[in-house]
Amino acid sequence: MSTAQTVRVLLRCSLLLAIFIVVAVVSSPSHSASTDLGFSQILKEEGVAARGSNYEIVPPVLRNGTLLVYSLKVHGKTYKVRGTATLKKRINELHALKGIQELDTVSQAGEGVVTAVAKPLTFLGSLVTSPKETLSSTADGVGLLLNGTVNTITGNSGATAPSKESGKKTSAVESVAAAVVGRDKARRYIAVAANVDPYTTFPPLSDALDKAAWAYATSNRLTNLATVFIPGGVGTAVSGVLATTNLSEALKASPTVADETMREMLGDMAIRQRSTRAFLSATSMTRGEKMIFVASLHSLKGVRGRNDLIDQASRQGLSQEAGYYYLLGLMMIADYHIDTERLASVELVEGIPIGATRTGRKVAFVAGDRVGWSVDQSTTTLNIASRVNQTHAGTGASELRVLGLVHPTLKTELGALNWVIREKAPLATFKEIDVTS
Repeated sequence: MSTAQTVRVLLRCSLLLAIFIVVAVVSSPSHSASTDLGFSQILKEEGVAARGSNYEIVPPVLRNGTLLVYSLKVHGKTYKVRGTATLKKRINELHALKGIQELDTVSQAGEGVVTAVAKPLTFLGSLVTSPKETLSSTADGVGLLLNGTVNTITGNSGATAPSKESGKKTSAVESVAAAVVGRDKARRYIAVAANVDPYTTFPPLSDALDKAAWAYATSNRLTNLATVFIPGGVGTAVSGVLATTNLSEALKASPTVADETMREMLGDMAIRQRSTRAFLSATSMTRGEKMIFVASLHSLKGVRGRNDLIDQASRQGLSQEAGYYYLLGLMMIADYHIDTERLASVELVEGIPIGATRTGRKVAFVAGDRVGWSVDQSTTTLNIASRVNQTHAGTGASELRVLGLVHPTLKTELGALNWVIREKAPLATFKEIDVTS
């Protein structure tokens, strides 16, 4: 064989080898997910429209751990949204935003009220009868007025979890004004009527709620709040408020009442006091999400291990995305307990909640969008499955429930370990976790 022929053969072999490597990489679960997962395909799989009347989802869709990361464009500004469930919540909030903006009272927003309250004795009139008059008995979270100026603020009925995207800080004067004229109460009522969390940290909706609430508060329409109706989105399991449950009433209550109600419920569940304090002060969830978390936890009657679930969601420094992830995981557990089979206990294995039914069957719950699209995820999942199998003395196969999808290769490997897979696992509904049930 001549040198030229040898070179041509080697080139052909190199080309075939390169093609083989590409095919192997694409088919391997450790490399099957590139940073751009295929925009149109992902939206189709997740059942999400690329655009609506007041938003657009722009490519690419990325992956961060088990969560998909979307770019949501609203009024010229782009927000990073982690997790399909969070994206659907934001879209529902944008549907509600449209309805709120159409309220006829929005144009009457009393912007001058903030300036006026800078002189409290003039603005508050007969409400202030002494230099040290405390107004907390007549308004939510109002502090002390001393010599005609704001001295302290005992609380703020805004979101528990601050928005990192907004960057706006509410002044002490505005906090007092909002509470005295009833703006915070109006915000809660309007949000519930629109099927959204009154404590949302999503800037477009939060700003619109404030504007509408100022309008109600400064136009003497607070007495009509109970009749507010706003046609918004259909809602999701977490962000939609069902009028048939008492959760809507809890969300309309003042923050002080809401926190005390949660404290009492957690006490009834024998949750440790230090865990309760950490949970109520955590910034990983809004107050509205905390109410849903407590209601979901309460629905797990008689289930051991609930304290670990609340400690996991209360860790310092936890992001809002992580807090929401844990909330969704708990709602998956609640759905299984209510609709499939009663659980006896829940334990955390490498951070993953593993439920044990009263017959000994084991069920793992993962609130991720994509599981097994990396070597680390697959290895961790298989390790957890192996550990569970070693202690599994119950009847029937163990089960993995995932909010999203599981990679086909990981499915096969789990099947070999006698595990069954439930993708697109459901969440408990508001009706199922009604605080009175």
